Amino acid sequence: MRLKHTLQLFTILTLSFILVACNNESSSNGSGEGNTEAGEEQSGGTIDVAYASEPDTLDLMANASSPTRDIAWHIFETLVALDKDFAVQPMIAEDYTISDDQKVYTINIREGVNFHDGTTVEAEDVVASLERWQLVSSVGQVASEYIADVKAVDNLTVEITLNQIYNAFLDDMAAPKTGLVIIPKEIAEEAGEKPLVPEQLIGTGPYKFNGWERGSEIVLTRFEDYSQREETDWGGLTGKKEAVLDQINFLMVKDPQVKLNGMQTDLYDYAQNIPTDLYEVVESTPNAEPVTYINGYSMLIPDKSEPPFDDLKVRQALHYALDKEEIAQSTYGNEEFYELDGALFAPSQTELYTDEGTDGYLAHDTEKAKELLEESDYTGEPITIMYSNNNENYKRISQMTQQQLEEVGFTVELDPYEWATYLERWQDPSNWDIVTIGYSTRFSPNELGFLVPDRNSSGWYESERWEGLMDQWGLAASPEERQEILAEMNHTVYEELPFFKIANETTLDILSEEIQDYDAWLGPRFWNTWKK
Repeated sequence: MRLKHTLQLFTILTLSFILVACNNESSSNGSGEGNTEAGEEQSGGTIDVAYASEPDTLDLMANASSPTRDIAWHIFETLVALDKDFAVQPMIAEDYTISDDQKVYTINIREGVNFHDGTTVEAEDVVASLERWQLVSSVGQVASEYIADVKAVDNLTVEITLNQIYNAFLDDMAAPKTGLVIIPKEIAEEAGEKPLVPEQLIGTGPYKFNGWERGSEIVLTRFEDYSQREETDWGGLTGKKEAVLDQINFLMVKDPQVKLNGMQTDLYDYAQNIPTDLYEVVESTPNAEPVTYINGYSMLIPDKSEPPFDDLKVRQALHYALDKEEIAQSTYGNEEFYELDGALFAPSQTELYTDEGTDGYLAHDTEKAKELLEESDYTGEPITIMYSNNNENYKRISQMTQQQLEEVGFTVELDPYEWATYLERWQDPSNWDIVTIGYSTRFSPNELGFLVPDRNSSGWYESERWEGLMDQWGLAASPEERQEILAEMNHTVYEELPFFKIANETTLDILSEEIQDYDAWLGPRFWNTWKK
């Protein structure tokens, strides 16, 4: 039963006594620590999260989708993780050292880090997790090319030896998606390259997996024996985490109006991914407030493994046909929720950002598009644009793209699916010619799944030029070198056209005013959060 419904009358009757008590006591300093202490006194209760897209798996090591990430990072943790400023800090690791020749990484594991099954993390679990990470993670597969040996030195020490200097290794281990999450040895070995099944969802996070009713809800419960760190100023995905709430219900709710109605009627405590043109409605929703955070960018990815988009001229025609300003305005409405920027990373990611090489980003020219299409091998066959109908932005981008491509001579069909079906059909190039998708914020070129060679996520992109740049990235030692490589990466994208960036996105969610000390960072997170 919902406490907020059963206790409404009691709350009204006792409000005056609470106010008197507050006036008689010393005022709070308003710090996060003080609020957390209050949360601990009132620990318990459930929050209901209206979530737009059901994940196909909660295997955070193997899957890079945002629905997987937003739920699974409550369950799993990594050896090292990103803090609120995107710097790498220890998480399950106590600390680490790097040898003078920069090839040997020694990881010291915190003592007494508990798994949800009652066991504690030891070196053999880390070794097994590292081995699986190299098999199933797109980031781990890149890192595996540089890993010569992984061994347990003792119960709480792991030594990783590289075959050459690879300066991106810590960034790879800290990746929030397809990350090096630590799971028990037996589960890592049993799962191998297969996705984790529900009974294998055993991590070290502040919440543990409780149940999954497909199409309805995913339930997480507080992990009573969570082994927290003490750093209160790190934030992000590391430092002090407290599970104050008893339970988190992620409810699958696709319709934005249903989410808004649910927030207005106290049915939900949090609603994720609201269309940004509803911002004024969100602001006027009683007892709720908007939550915004940067969340990567939207894009179109063509299938480059077969006609027509294996022909660069057809991709160039598509590029010039797109009026990205018009698409962004139609999709997002409010200019505060999108940014027209052609770079691979966000401006706030200062060490990863450069706009050099992005001059072609807004190159819209319908006449040139028609000329290129006429010169190409395209013969008028229908182009299938596939998108997930769980996301209103994907729908709008697809519709606008259809209009603009038809204007220059393409024949276009739209093919929407529920999220899980969409992901499944994405695996087969015969199902689509273009996919509409958004990739959330990434923290290294290794995490750019839409540029991973010869995979469905990149539309089977093959490029010796890009692979050479990735090799250079792994060896780059200075910020200046990395800036030069990033600029050349931008140039490569606009010359080879493996994908078509639409706009940087700011996501709009809604939060009940009953939820305290909430920090979205880069997506919904409910540790260090409590309920009035």
